[in-house]
Amino acid sequence: METIFGEGGSATRIVCGVFFFADEDHPAVVGFPSCIHVPADAHQAPWLAGLTQAVVAEAMERGPGSDVVMARLSDALVTRALRYHLETNEEPGWLHGLRDPALSRALSALHSDLRYPWTVAGLARAAGLSRAGFAARFTALVGQSPMEYVFGCRMRRAETLLRTDHLTVAAVASQVGYGSESALSAAFQRYSGTTPGAYRRLSSAE
Repeated sequence: METIFGEGGSATRIVCGVFFFADEDHPAVVGFPSCIHVPADAHQAPWLAGLTQAVVAEAMERGPGSDVVMARLSDALVTRALRYHLETNEEPGWLHGLRDPALSRALSALHSDLRYPWTVAGLARAAGLSRAGFAARFTALVGQSPMEYVFGCRMRRAETLLRTDHLTVAAVASQVGYGSESALSAAFQRYSGTTPGAYRRLSSAE
């Protein structure tokens, strides 16, 4: 479908698509900017023209295996756009924290085991930094204090488990580092304004 706006001037083609993430609650996805602008400049982004042309060509021509080709091209396009944003933008966030080798070690340790009783000191040890130095660097680069970040990660993981698994609330609590159902319920209510059980019922009804 072609729509024409205005008169004269250079023609502009707008290509639209949708990209789905398997884990929408991952901190990287949660922290994505609402818009990433990659200039059509061969010096700044030499990969852009080739990937977009390939995507457009495949979308227009279609053929055997097109779904696979489109999926791989979309993966490459989104990944390169995110890399460009990471390399050129200084906004704090999870992706920005990964650029710092010390914070990357701490983030990796945290996300590999949300059950562990993490403290600022424990994360600092994983990063190989002093407690004060780690806390200051983490807050500056990620945009949250370490324990605020831990809390958010645990709550988003709890939401995912409550929506998709048939675990009891007590089992969900254990998965995300809380020692009891009551401890998780208090934290979850502080985070979302509702209890884990009410959240699960509401999610099931949608």
